[in-house]
Amino acid sequence: SFRQRHALEMVGIAAAPRATRPAMRSTLSTRVRCSFVKSDGGAVSSNRRVAESRSTSSKKTRRSFVPGDASGSVFGAIAGVAVFLASPSPSLSEPGQRPPPVAEMPGGCTLDALDLFKDTRAKFSLEVGTGALPEAVLDLATCDYSGANMDGKVLSGAIASNATFDDVSFTGGEMSRAKAVDSSWKGANLSSTNFYEVNFAGSDLRGANFDNAILTNARFGKDAKGKWADLDGVNWDGALLSSSDAQRMCENPTVDEYGRAILGCR
Repeated sequence: SFRQRHALEMVGIAAAPRATRPAMRSTLSTRVRCSFVKSDGGAVSSNRRVAESRSTSSKKTRRSFVPGDASGSVFGAIAGVAVFLASPSPSLSEPGQRPPPVAEMPGGCTLDALDLFKDTRAKFSLEVGTGALPEAVLDLATCDYSGANMDGKVLSGAIASNATFDDVSFTGGEMSRAKAVDSSWKGANLSSTNFYEVNFAGSDLRGANFDNAILTNARFGKDAKGKWADLDGVNWDGALLSSSDAQRMCENPTVDEYGRAILGCR
């Protein structure tokens, strides 16, 4: 009968070897960390996709953030990162402390310095960006990377305020939830990079190329002194953003006529 077959199937599932169960979690993790999609008329990042998944399956979603076979709780995730960061590092004295600015580290503002804690910042950009994981903070203040090739670099959760990136090539990279207030990106090629929730207030972005970049919830407003981000000559072709993001950018008086046409400013 149906009930007998169902009972046998349930017994089979219960008796399945435990070694096969991590594979199920791995499959879930792949589905949760999907690429960016459009929803409700706007763009939604993979980070937001994960947040939405928590409301219906919090235990399974949290497990996808935990290295190895941790408990799956937020505390377990942070503890796992703390253990990872506790290994000796020239820029970290002890767990719980925020590293000094990169400019003050041995060697200073090198391209290799951009890779510090990159795996942790990529997976835990929210925690790093809000200060919950001070060990993984990458402070690039006053650094000058003008003309550098930064393709594929991970600057998620970084502090890039008052740093210079003029004419850099930063394509296919990650910079979600970073702070880049009063930074300079003149003539930079930023195509196909994830700038989810980056704060560019007061920054100089004249002539920057955001072709196919993710700009969901990115901010291009005024800094603390009331100076607008300079968006003159910016290429917005193919940029991924919602209509509300575009209208917020249209409030910036530095957007040129071509930019206003691309963004659909009224």
